[in-house]
Amino acid sequence: MAKTRAYGADATLLAAFETTYGTPPDGSGDGVYRPLAFGRYALSAAKPLGYDPILGQGRNAQDPFYEAVTVQGDIQIPVDLRGIGFWLRLLMGAPVTTGSGDPYTHVFKSGGALPSAALELTHTQFATPYRAMAAGVKANTLQCTLARTGPSNATIGLIAQGETYPEAAEDADPLDAYALTRFNQGRGQIKLGGSQLANVTGGGFSFSNNLEAVETIRPDGLIDGADETEATCELSIDVRFGSDATIRTAIDAETPVALSYGWSIPGEDGYSLVFDMPRVFLPRVGASIDGPGGIQQSYSGRAAYDVSAGYMLRATLINDVASYA
Repeated sequence: MAKTRAYGADATLLAAFETTYGTPPDGSGDGVYRPLAFGRYALSAAKPLGYDPILGQGRNAQDPFYEAVTVQGDIQIPVDLRGIGFWLRLLMGAPVTTGSGDPYTHVFKSGGALPSAALELTHTQFATPYRAMAAGVKANTLQCTLARTGPSNATIGLIAQGETYPEAAEDADPLDAYALTRFNQGRGQIKLGGSQLANVTGGGFSFSNNLEAVETIRPDGLIDGADETEATCELSIDVRFGSDATIRTAIDAETPVALSYGWSIPGEDGYSLVFDMPRVFLPRVGASIDGPGGIQQSYSGRAAYDVSAGYMLRATLINDVASYA
């Protein structure tokens, strides 16, 4: 018996890259769309009400007006071995893939042209499934955190051109879902200059394409696009204050350092995901002793473009997926 109320446990998400911005690919032939895993989905259309009081009409409020539609929000995804490659391509563009067989190495670099995608969210539990198709989806931001415990998740900020509500699925026979293998926080690493930092208790980074919505005047009220501007990346590292002066030495030198954040899969030779930043500037921060316990120090930094490397941020994903085309 079909349910009458929606539950997240029944929701599915299909995704495909677009050839033309704002035009969902036709999935009526061979499978084009692929199911993707997610933990939270908050991309949806909004059309707020505006109000402009008109005098001479008495004391009661008059009709409001409708503002232009916006389709923005974020999605929380697991940091996993295979599915995250789709999101990295959306964030940084197509990777350079090498390898003639398992494993394959996919290298994504910041600063390039970005693709757009179509995302179809379906509530499957109803007798007539409810669908929301977001078209012209571009990835704006990425936020990742590393900790000793807890799930490994990432949050991606999205901007879409529009949202429709089709009665039929765009792809009735989608591609197979990526087998879900999640990276564990206990296998995370934060390295400075290629060496594992000591006494690290946590950290994270945020990357942004700083997309700018092109809000032109058009009869359908949609944006013309979301253009990428300056790509930026900021990061944080939490350490226990101790005898290791690696970070303090780098700060005193006032020269950029190479930092990397990553995870690996135990028992799998080489399967990993690593984010590299070849030039990171670390500012001096104040320290305080807040009690008899261990002394915690938090450092923040900003990544910059490396001319010789040709990128500001690089993601290297090694797995058994042949292509993210």
